[in-house]
Amino acid sequence: MSSLAERLARPEILALEPFDIAAQANSAFGPDAIKLDANENPFSPLSDGPLAAGLNRYPEPQPARLTRALAALYNVVPENLVVTRGADDAIDVLVRAFCRAGEDAVAIPSPTFSAYAHFARLQGARIISVPLGSEFEFVPADYVAALRDAPGLKLAFICSPNNPTGNAVAPEQVLEVADRLLDTIVVLDEAYLEFASVPSLAAEAAKRPNLVVLKTLSKAFGLAGARVGCAIGNPELIAIAARALPPYPLPSLSVEAAMAALAPYRRPIHEERIARIIAERERMAPLLAASPIVRSVRTGGGNFLFLQVEEPQVLAEKLRGLGIRARFRPNAAPGGVRLTIGSEGENAVALAAFGVPAASAPDRRAELVRETKETKIAVAVDLDRATPRRIETGVPFYDHMLDQVAAHGEFSLILTCAGDLDIDAHHSVEDCAIALGSALSRALGERRGIGRFGFTLPMDEAQAQVLIDLSGRPYSRFEGSFEASHIGAYPTEMTSHVFRSLADSMNAAIHVKVEGENDHHKTEACFKAFGRALRQAVRHEGDPALAPSTKGVL
Repeated sequence: MSSLAERLARPEILALEPFDIAAQANSAFGPDAIKLDANENPFSPLSDGPLAAGLNRYPEPQPARLTRALAALYNVVPENLVVTRGADDAIDVLVRAFCRAGEDAVAIPSPTFSAYAHFARLQGARIISVPLGSEFEFVPADYVAALRDAPGLKLAFICSPNNPTGNAVAPEQVLEVADRLLDTIVVLDEAYLEFASVPSLAAEAAKRPNLVVLKTLSKAFGLAGARVGCAIGNPELIAIAARALPPYPLPSLSVEAAMAALAPYRRPIHEERIARIIAERERMAPLLAASPIVRSVRTGGGNFLFLQVEEPQVLAEKLRGLGIRARFRPNAAPGGVRLTIGSEGENAVALAAFGVPAASAPDRRAELVRETKETKIAVAVDLDRATPRRIETGVPFYDHMLDQVAAHGEFSLILTCAGDLDIDAHHSVEDCAIALGSALSRALGERRGIGRFGFTLPMDEAQAQVLIDLSGRPYSRFEGSFEASHIGAYPTEMTSHVFRSLADSMNAAIHVKVEGENDHHKTEACFKAFGRALRQAVRHEGDPALAPSTKGVL
């Protein structure tokens, strides 16, 4: 008996043989295979940089590394997933694989993401539009009732959270539609799900014959320019849909960008970014609601707000003149505007354009990635927020010390390191200090309006004195010694080295003096005192436009 996917697929798709472009030698020999099968140029391109390597070769049709990484991210197995050029490409592939021109139909709620109707029209499929509720809510019973007797219905799209209105659809509502439309493929677009509180149905789609989930790295992972996404479903359906793909859908550079973004040590930074966007979304909603030109504000699960405004044409001209781009959606609602959540600085400018005054201080935040052959480090600091703090260096005592720095410095710190701890802790300890110092320096920017100096701290029998000058001139002095070689896996000899690395990478003068009897107390006192000194040195003082120097510049 044929499966649902086989019954719904276009005969032309079923008649296609699956692509078998990669030479069999590739799987046997991997990168060492002699590739004489694809008419490639054997010479590397005349481009610089590590990403240029290998661009003379075609990428894998379905990159195995990326497929495995995405499958792990979404809690499915690689056979449940086909990699596409963003979620848009997955929509196009599904419509082309299952819808015959002039015969088959696609269902969409309205208003929703315009690409569903766009790709259906390109294929010549009939569009069945079903209005959402009065508050843009998804009503499963209404959707099913409108579609139950529709001839030739192949695909029924649901967007959760919905674009542009932001409404999240409960998983049980999606499954209700799938259970009642057993001869239709229900396509759940989860492009914005990371910004919502509802769980994913990716794992459920892997088990069902008529449910497909769409994912993308464009939103939560910041890879809109790389165009990387996927469709998730049962293996047979996914294999049939994949026949509509071109031979080499993803450029090598996009694959490498995706693999870098999905690296485990970078994941905490992405999580913190998502949390910041959600917090900004909730902060901006009531501010925009107070605007004299805004009639309503809807906040839901996306990285955007949906507004209804007075005189949208006047607003459009004003935003255009200010260089602010927003998406006007009059088809969704009268005066409809979808406003993406940007950085704090961008949001302040947008609020002002809507007539909402908002105090805006310079963003003292920095993120960076530092990779060497010995360590891979991702770090984010925010000098004006006390949380979150998350440190994972692989050396527990060092984690505790860096957490003390951030806690007593009252700044947010996320730092993760994948280092060569099989050798010893030296490289991880040193490189984390370099990365942290570089991030702090970047967050300080031009260092205007700061205290600049700062701290003596007693800890039981130990006493540590840390003097700091954020002068822009690196210098380090450390006075003290330790009897123990290690505290846990942390080598005590690295303590002076940490502060030298911080001084060099922060462009600061750091003097440390410690004395006492207990090496644990002495070490901890150094880090705590440094946090306190940093807290004094980075705090806002005086005129924020002036550098804390008679020279006028640091």
